[in-house]
Amino acid sequence: MKSKLIILSIISAAALLQLPSAANAQDLESSYFMEGSTYRHRMNPAFINESNYINLPFIGIGNMNINVSSDFGMSNFLYPAANGSLTTFMNPSVSSEQFLSGLNTKNRLGLSLSTDILSVGFYGIAGGYSTIELGIKSDTWLNLPYNVFALLKNGMYDAEGTSYDLNGISATSNNYVQLSFGHSRYVLDDVLSVGAKVKVLFGIANATATIDGNAYLSQDKWQIDASGSITGSLQGARFTTDAGGIVNGLAIDKYGIAGYGAALDLGAYFDMKDFVEGLAISASVTDLGFISWNNSITAQMEHGFIFEGFENPIGEGSSLNDEINALGQDLKEFIKFRPGEDIKSRTSMLSAKMFIGVEYKLPMYDKVKFGLLSSTTFNNPFTYTEARLVAQYSPADWFEFNINYAYGTFGSSFGWMLNFHPKGFNFFIGSDNTYFGKFSPQFIPTGKLNTSIHFGFNVKWGERR
Repeated sequence: MKSKLIILSIISAAALLQLPSAANAQDLESSYFMEGSTYRHRMNPAFINESNYINLPFIGIGNMNINVSSDFGMSNFLYPAANGSLTTFMNPSVSSEQFLSGLNTKNRLGLSLSTDILSVGFYGIAGGYSTIELGIKSDTWLNLPYNVFALLKNGMYDAEGTSYDLNGISATSNNYVQLSFGHSRYVLDDVLSVGAKVKVLFGIANATATIDGNAYLSQDKWQIDASGSITGSLQGARFTTDAGGIVNGLAIDKYGIAGYGAALDLGAYFDMKDFVEGLAISASVTDLGFISWNNSITAQMEHGFIFEGFENPIGEGSSLNDEINALGQDLKEFIKFRPGEDIKSRTSMLSAKMFIGVEYKLPMYDKVKFGLLSSTTFNNPFTYTEARLVAQYSPADWFEFNINYAYGTFGSSFGWMLNFHPKGFNFFIGSDNTYFGKFSPQFIPTGKLNTSIHFGFNVKWGERR
């Protein structure tokens, strides 16, 4: 029980480190093969839009993306009880095998947000298609290793002593404003197009936190050793401390840009109609870049904790509540961070992404299209892959929709998109991950926390040249 309290405290500390700044915001992959979609050039800069467009400047409905990704869900931690209520994985009625079999070596949870301030696309520069965009992006990831949960559930199961490797608890967050300039054009008649996008980045906030440790449980003592660090960048920010020099908060003396960076997107699209009618292939890499952060603050934690039993016998001048309170005070000392030296400059990489697409439009009925999209996001230790199969139908020139199924690192998901693009405007709504799992009687989703929603409205004019 005592060691479990210790680990819970460490997990709570790691999770809380990510809260002050809520790093690769995901675009709507369901739109990749949709020719009438306004923003698919963000996944492949070689894609050429069907018309000029502008979003509603400074209004969030121009384009909003919200995405939650994880390889676990509430069903891993909440279980139905006999009376119809919910109980936690710590209940003795939930076996260790039942609980731990649903977890992974790395258990990850991510939140990605992005919205436009201004986005414009137009024909006219050297016969190609150009885009200018200004937007805000935010990504946060939390990683908890398997052994953290194994310790919580199993405790000491070997009479000679049980050891746990607790390395790898981490959280990371990246938040920035992005100004981009893109251009695409055909270089071989109307079958091969190439594109590139240059991005200038203005850092708002960045934070990285890690905790590594190990625990040893025996009949004589329960011992845990851990070390951790926090590195953060936020203009004008500093850690506040108590009289003992322990971090107890964060103060911001002024606001401004915390760093600068740059990134590059590259892409190509090849219509293979001269070889196989209706077949096309495409490939791209996006967010090849970095942000250099200024005046970063740091904090460190390195402690050892040993519990050899309560100091005073229960009932002899000491109650159980007194002893637990004393243990709680020891735990507070255990997880305390102290400020470290400031770092004048450091660099964080963006989460680069690679797309490879194959699409086939039925020659005998070109309103129907099928596509297969592979996407890989490089963001160690949060690198993940996904393959998405798309079936699309365009009953009219101004309307198209699709349904799609994806499978990857975070399991399987169902996606869809509706896109209305008559003359004058474009409205779309869709999701790459639609939740169809079960709900508890308390209406808590019990499946994996994979869900997203994307929507937007744009004014458009002109026709494809």
